[in-house]
Amino acid sequence: MRSTITDARLPPESLLTESAPAIDFETDVVTIPVKLCNLPPFNAIASQVLALTAHPDRDLRQFSKVIEGDPAFAADILFLANSSLFGFPSRMHSLRHAIALLGLDRIEALAVTIAMRGFLGTRNSLVHQCWRHSVACALVCEDISAIFDFSSHLAYTAGIMHDIGRLGLLKTYPKEMTSVLSGQYIDAQGVLWAEREALNVDHGRAGAWLVGNWALPRDFAEICEHHHDAPHANDSELLQLVKVACKVADAIGFPAVKCPQQPSYLEAMSPLTSQRGRKAVPPAEGLCANVTAGLAAFER
Repeated sequence: MRSTITDARLPPESLLTESAPAIDFETDVVTIPVKLCNLPPFNAIASQVLALTAHPDRDLRQFSKVIEGDPAFAADILFLANSSLFGFPSRMHSLRHAIALLGLDRIEALAVTIAMRGFLGTRNSLVHQCWRHSVACALVCEDISAIFDFSSHLAYTAGIMHDIGRLGLLKTYPKEMTSVLSGQYIDAQGVLWAEREALNVDHGRAGAWLVGNWALPRDFAEICEHHHDAPHANDSELLQLVKVACKVADAIGFPAVKCPQQPSYLEAMSPLTSQRGRKAVPPAEGLCANVTAGLAAFER
């Protein structure tokens, strides 16, 4: 797929009060706004941690060596390891102790979260709302990952990364994205259409491009680009999970953009009901409580 780089300007402001018209943006050329291309690389420590997770023979010593290369980053991980998110009765005083207790997968998830939080920089209310949606989606992914029988920490990482394109566009085009995200839309498709009108690319395509440009695992590119698509028989299980979790995060009160046609919790979970022989979905109240507690720990 070829990419072209352009600068983008917002067309005259308008509010979309009905679902977006069906426009085919599927071409072999993806137009990437120039400022997005100038974003600095993803946090080097988090990138190395993600790369290590692809190796089956990874070990505690390798993880410690990578993370300790940035003392401030290591301190952030240790702070979260000692937070109410995990509730250990005694404090962990070293990174290796934290890795030994929490495990390599959990440390990977924390590293990506810290990198994402640092990527955002100074937050206004809209950035904060989008950040809360990303974390909520990640925590939902983690909670319901057992339905698909794969690692809760891989699920969490996919969830935290799914909206990296929206966050990248907010960081590079704050004026245009503020106008887009402050609009009125019936549903998520209206938001995507408004992003394309304003910047020639939506946050799904932008996220997939960033994942490729930063040389992050390819699975994340598919998730970024297609998490708002309708369910499809060829979806990977990880993509299926993120599609559901994104809508569940909206349904339990953590949308990136507030739309009047938010799905109910049962509607958001409905694609999982066809998973034969799999575990029942958790009750909405318990899942919402877990997400709220997780967000509180990350925002301290």
